[in-house]
Amino acid sequence: MCGIVGYTGPKKPLNLVIQGLRCLEYRGYDSSGIVLAEKGSSLKLFKKTGPLAALEAILPETVKADSAIGHTRWATHGGVTDANAHPHLSWKGNVAVVHNGIIDNYRKLRADLEAEGVKFVSETDSEVIAHLAEKYLELGPKQAVLKTLERIQGTFGLAFVFKAHPDLIIGARNGSPLAVGVGDGEMFLASDPMAFGGHTRQVIYLQDREIVILRPQEWEIRDFKNEVLEKTTQTVDYIENPSDKGGFEHFLMKEISEQPDSINRALGQGGRLVPDFGTVKLGGLNLEKRDLLGIKRVVYLGMGTALYAGQIGARLMETWARVPSQAEDSSEVRTGNPIVDQDTLYIAVSQSGETMDTLSAVQEIMHKGGRVLGIVNAVGSSLARLCGAGVYTHSGPEMSVASTKAFTGQVTIMALLALMMGRMKGLSLSQGQTFIKEMIGIPDNIRQVLKDTAIAQNWAKQIAHSPSVLFLGRGLQAPVAGEGALKLKEITYIHAEGFAAGSLKHGPLALVKEGTPAVFLVTQGDSLDRVLGNMAEVRARGGRMFTISNLDDSRIRHLSDEFWLVPTTCEELAPLITVVPLQLLAYETALALGRDVDRPRNLAKSVTTE
Repeated sequence: MCGIVGYTGPKKPLNLVIQGLRCLEYRGYDSSGIVLAEKGSSLKLFKKTGPLAALEAILPETVKADSAIGHTRWATHGGVTDANAHPHLSWKGNVAVVHNGIIDNYRKLRADLEAEGVKFVSETDSEVIAHLAEKYLELGPKQAVLKTLERIQGTFGLAFVFKAHPDLIIGARNGSPLAVGVGDGEMFLASDPMAFGGHTRQVIYLQDREIVILRPQEWEIRDFKNEVLEKTTQTVDYIENPSDKGGFEHFLMKEISEQPDSINRALGQGGRLVPDFGTVKLGGLNLEKRDLLGIKRVVYLGMGTALYAGQIGARLMETWARVPSQAEDSSEVRTGNPIVDQDTLYIAVSQSGETMDTLSAVQEIMHKGGRVLGIVNAVGSSLARLCGAGVYTHSGPEMSVASTKAFTGQVTIMALLALMMGRMKGLSLSQGQTFIKEMIGIPDNIRQVLKDTAIAQNWAKQIAHSPSVLFLGRGLQAPVAGEGALKLKEITYIHAEGFAAGSLKHGPLALVKEGTPAVFLVTQGDSLDRVLGNMAEVRARGGRMFTISNLDDSRIRHLSDEFWLVPTTCEELAPLITVVPLQLLAYETALALGRDVDRPRNLAKSVTTE
């Protein structure tokens, strides 16, 4: 969940590493730090709690260096303090390290080192790495790192610099992403190639249990057994610096507003649609139609927002393709000894493609012989490379911690996949053509919703000081309710719960008292009358009713204290519309409460630890 950036070369390492850290600050913003290595000088360490700007404020205006490594932290072991911030220096000051991940056996290692007289200055698990490297440094930098890797257990992305070798950076990966950027007489290292800032497009992605040895003019990759590995660079698309908010006050509002365009990209700007045949073409699946016809079950794997998207995807797959489907929490799958069979298709869903629990679940399923596709936003991410097949959402960089356009991109891809399989398994040509027409209209429908920010502001004023908010819907709207509750709790810190409205009488109704805000999602479909009954139940107990609906129905308005009419689309695609008011509501409520909208407390964007 942290950001790692390294540079060695003739330019100003301090400037380039800080530039890279700005791109990755969304991955962790409890604290940040940088260490500079210069020939004939001690390692220069600067670190500070708070946002990256706090670190920049204490940096010297001019400083020479041959290399540098930097880090933005999301705290795991030890509180948010200057001492716990990365990088960490070894006790003799000859080695510095930054670390993303968790060292499982650090307590034993720390006890052993302390028994040898090593003094620790932080509470982190990461500091043991620097001290171990110092302990073995007489063997040389490469061997010191390899010996250190023999001792530590857990997940890690690591970058080391050395006082005696100021132009050298060594990186190591086991379960946490690292990418090498190969430039002209310069080398980069980062947990995401976005941090290269366009200085190079030649990238090598490290695999688990690999190290990289970088000097300005050369690179070498070895495994943990010190065997040289043959690697080649690959050219990645130019990634524009995503730090520009495009005139918006916050990244979150920028990304909410980008959804008409990001959904168009998920539709392949229309290129993934085949209107004449009422179907879809998806490159990258690596599955023939005969293979798809043999699928008897589909399982979506995800965490948080991706899990709610998977719940919608599963319902769409059952509705259109009549294939039994379900969505599973990745963290439960990877520890639950899943039953895997050859007729099941697993679909792993992740915005970043680095979600550790989802990666671990995929590895477990593949170990058992299962077939896995990925639905991923980040090109070249660990999940994309692990699955080897799947579909990119092409949502574009998502910098705010709370996911918005990635969610609608994932749901869009799931709708495409369900339609493609549906046309193979029972949907008629005319049905397929109707659904494609509805898909094409979604971006304009969202543009209409985005004009209604005044409604979101009015609702936000009414719920901002409520101790709890309920979100309720039926059918495809039940996971949308869950996603709406997640957005509100993420960025406002208001307790919120999303339920299937039918479950009200099985416990949640006890939460309703006079004035309790209840956000209902009401759309056309078979469950309409039942939802109206649920609304009456909440209203009868004093709940304050906030309704989002694509039906201008007098019965709905009568039961509502506040009503938000959204554009009409087919029931199956309505989640792409109804989720947008919930995103706007969370945003406006966070503003009303003075929250840090883009960087909520205790959270970070890319969850690379379990």
